[in-house]
Amino acid sequence: MQRKTLIQIFLFLILIVITYLTFNFYYIKKVSTDLEEVDNSKSNISKSTLVGKDVIQDIKYSSNNNKGDIYEILADFGESDIENGELMFLTNVTGKVIFQNRSSIILTSNFANFNTKTFETTFINDVVVVRDEETITGDELYLVLDKEEGNKEKEENFIKISRNVIYKKPGYNLKADILEVDLITKNIKIYMLGKNKKILAKTVLK
Repeated sequence: MQRKTLIQIFLFLILIVITYLTFNFYYIKKVSTDLEEVDNSKSNISKSTLVGKDVIQDIKYSSNNNKGDIYEILADFGESDIENGELMFLTNVTGKVIFQNRSSIILTSNFANFNTKTFETTFINDVVVVRDEETITGDELYLVLDKEEGNKEKEENFIKISRNVIYKKPGYNLKADILEVDLITKNIKIYMLGKNKKILAKTVLK
């Protein structure tokens, strides 16, 4: 009788050990794997959030064109385009075109799309251009210095201001749809988009 009891106790202990080992091997391993997957998921979200907020403060770029003129652009903030690393979206922007033997041009706007490779810039919202005694305002301004290699049709040393353009010079003001400036010759072309629309001119008395 005593021997039978001992055998039963021994078998019961073996059952407990087997149950314990099974629990540790399968259940705890599964829980650990699930937690690891959750942690990895959180890590991926964090990384993607950081990439989406790739903001740089106090930006300054400078370039010389083929005529020796200097183009500088400064901004309070810049955010890289995730799909195209050459493009940046700038905030609180100031641009300067510094000529060797002529007056500089100062450009400001609230925002700008800027290509860090070609230096092509589109100034957006509250655009102001100052050159000597001339002031030009508008909604959008496109600036390009050198032509892109292999693209002969593209303009160079060129500024185009569009929408709600106001050109102010001592003695008169002009209001138009488009104003273009050749940075080499300093020639200005002002026109309207519609055939029946006319440029509005106003004499300003001192």
